[in-house]
Amino acid sequence: MQPPTLRARTRQLLDPAHLDRGGTVVNWFIMCLIVVNVLAVMFETVDSLQAAYATEFYVLEAVSVALFTVEYLARVWSAVEAGEPYDRPIVGRLRFATRPLLVFDLVAILPFYVTLLGGPTDLRFLRALRLIRFLRLFRLVRYSESMQAFGRAFHLKRGELTVAMTGNLILLVVASSLMYFAEQGAQPEAFPSIPGTMWWGIVTLTTVGYGDVTPVTPLGQLIGSAVAILGIGLFALPASIMASGFIEGSSYETGFCPDCGHEVDWASDIDGGGPVYETGDRVRIDITRESVLDYGYHGVHGTIAVHEDGSDEYLVELEGSRGEVVAAWRDLRSPLGGDTGHETPEGNDSAGED
Repeated sequence: MQPPTLRARTRQLLDPAHLDRGGTVVNWFIMCLIVVNVLAVMFETVDSLQAAYATEFYVLEAVSVALFTVEYLARVWSAVEAGEPYDRPIVGRLRFATRPLLVFDLVAILPFYVTLLGGPTDLRFLRALRLIRFLRLFRLVRYSESMQAFGRAFHLKRGELTVAMTGNLILLVVASSLMYFAEQGAQPEAFPSIPGTMWWGIVTLTTVGYGDVTPVTPLGQLIGSAVAILGIGLFALPASIMASGFIEGSSYETGFCPDCGHEVDWASDIDGGGPVYETGDRVRIDITRESVLDYGYHGVHGTIAVHEDGSDEYLVELEGSRGEVVAAWRDLRSPLGGDTGHETPEGNDSAGED
């Protein structure tokens, strides 16, 4: 087995799913740097600290941007090691760079280069650009399974959430319209238009109730009472749907290939189920968390040579004169992404993203 190339090793070091010593150190360093940057943005808004430590803040920003830039370029450069669909040198890297977290990475460092290259001199615009650095906080998503759980729950319940949010929007428009016509004559400044009345609608439906705008007519108070009661249930609905998504998502354990995002259902492994390949099938090796194979095999293609009925292990002849390897079904998938007979638990249609 040949040692991994520099590009493959770079991919391993920057992938939070790999828990070898080097990758752990790199990822913890990046996480700490992100937290330090977010704290710096917060402290810069304190005038006394900004005046006393302006130089230190700038140096920290410059060093951080340099490190983040190297990390970003290294991620894009090593993306081809993830295999399909990123295995093409140019198109694959461009496709990898359009992934949401990579876009956040790029946007979070661009403001520094905009100002460095003589960008706009409007101080208000520059302050807005600096606040974009808060986007670096979203980079922590790739390092936390708990934060990724939010995305999986949202994806799992996206249909129900869309219906609930649409209902909330309709209720907001109707409530604001009724209140405008009821109160506009008595309070033209407080309820100047339907869009202007929506502030009252949002505050009332969410049961916040600031009290800065209140109805004074009997009809307005009647409408306000009804809206407040409806808001208790309808505006709380998205929260209950998300809670349902968390519960449903935790009812079985699902993992994802750290490079290609291929979904692995550990519950099926316990039950003895999984994809069924036939002799001669072309497969790709996807190293999972429970694999006994060395990571250097990840992304390698091969052909099923031997498989005994009832066994979840396959003898794979590797392409490129790399010999043979025994792999369990959870480390294999069709290189074309076709159906291999792998059934996931009912209701799970989420897709992983590394």
